[in-house]
Amino acid sequence: MADLRQSAETEIRRQLFEYALASDTHDWDRLGALFEHGRYHFCEAPGAEAVREWGRTVIREDAQTQHVISTVTIDVDESATPPRAQAHNYLSLFAVDPSTGKPELVSACWFDSAWEHIGDRWLWRTHTINPLFRGNWKLMHRSQQFAAHPGTVN
Repeated sequence: MADLRQSAETEIRRQLFEYALASDTHDWDRLGALFEHGRYHFCEAPGAEAVREWGRTVIREDAQTQHVISTVTIDVDESATPPRAQAHNYLSLFAVDPSTGKPELVSACWFDSAWEHIGDRWLWRTHTINPLFRGNWKLMHRSQQFAAHPGTVN
């Protein structure tokens, strides 16, 4: 079972890295592939196509972002069928303001995600974002999201 825990640690950390890289490079196919068997926080429907559509329609093509993932904890339930894992991590999201050329903190939040081990793979099932701070999302989104959230810049 130590192998299962090690595979969860390795694969989930890799997927979190892929999430940040795909988001920052606007590689919506790559991001969608992570949620092939699950639901991305911003999408109403599960699956890769919902994620690809979200990226193409919500994110500005000229947005420059940097997703910084830290403080990752991963808990594995080996007794579940199939085995499951929960990950909790912090995210700081920066975006460049094109009018100044300077980066701004757009979001500080916690991610809570769940994975299932199917075959020899850990599959991302759910992804929930718990915001602590929301800045000017218009630096990256075509329209402002989270306008009702405290701390949001309109």
